[in-house]
Amino acid sequence: MIYMKEALDKLSFKQILGYSIQAEKNAHEFYMRLSNATSDLVSKRYLSLAEDEKVHKLELVKFHKKLFGDENIEIPKGKGLPPHEGDIELENVRNLIEALDAAIESERNAYKIYTYLAKNKPEHKRFFEYLAMMEHGHQESLKAEKKMYEASVDTKEIKVDEKPSIWIREEMENVSSKVR
Repeated sequence: MIYMKEALDKLSFKQILGYSIQAEKNAHEFYMRLSNATSDLVSKRYLSLAEDEKVHKLELVKFHKKLFGDENIEIPKGKGLPPHEGDIELENVRNLIEALDAAIESERNAYKIYTYLAKNKPEHKRFFEYLAMMEHGHQESLKAEKKMYEASVDTKEIKVDEKPSIWIREEMENVSSKVR
């Protein structure tokens, strides 16, 4: 078990910002992969999350430049921090549920980091509290989405080996055909 506070206490503010910038970049790429692997409504949701993460990264880079006068991002390696999202193969709903687990954990970690920074850098409290709130919102919505997929698998509404979001598209097509 990685204890976030203890790991963060060992890092400089610049290193924590570097880790956060890299985490936001990785989250953006992760959600883009999810968006590209899904379709319709589901794809647009992940695209929205990707855009949020991109904005977070850009704001953190701007913040870093104001504080340190440069964009030389220092990313700590091997300092007891959790890894960022990894590669995914999104071939079925099972993979999507696994990807959501990874995303939930990453959002939880981001929330912890921004909460830590809000507490330890009171002169930047509002900035980091806002980022923490955004990450918490992502985490909660991803948990709800995962729960929905799991419930649909449990009730056999969708098959665990089915392509992600195909059942939403099928429902939309059924509605479209009934409206005509």
